[in-house]
Amino acid sequence: MTRVAAWLSWLAVLFGLWLGATLAEVIRSQGLLRYRVPWRWLRLVWKPLGRVVPDFFVVLWALVRRPQGRFQKLEFPAGGERAVDAGRRAFGVLAPSLAPNRLVVDIDPDTGEALVHDLVPSVAPRELP
Repeated sequence: MTRVAAWLSWLAVLFGLWLGATLAEVIRSQGLLRYRVPWRWLRLVWKPLGRVVPDFFVVLWALVRRPQGRFQKLEFPAGGERAVDAGRRAFGVLAPSLAPNRLVVDIDPDTGEALVHDLVPSVAPRELP
């Protein structure tokens, strides 16, 4: 019975991945998923990745202390409508949100600002990568 359950679990996971890949390809083929992330931007990922472990302990400590989180607007040149600009906005949301203390909520391309929530503001970096 455990083999059947394991097989069905793998089937469900892989079927979900297949559906996601199919959906992404359909969206991409219609031109709705146009973005480009230059390889040189990936060198900026080390900062948020380096904050994962320290921020994990900050968040654990925050469970005990219950600090007041803070929303703030940070400068983020979001660009225009080119594929590289859309990639910059996607990178600007995902990369800083890797560390558990910070969540990028939105980037406004018109004002060039990002709305960011920091659970413990005193330990959060003051800029986005």
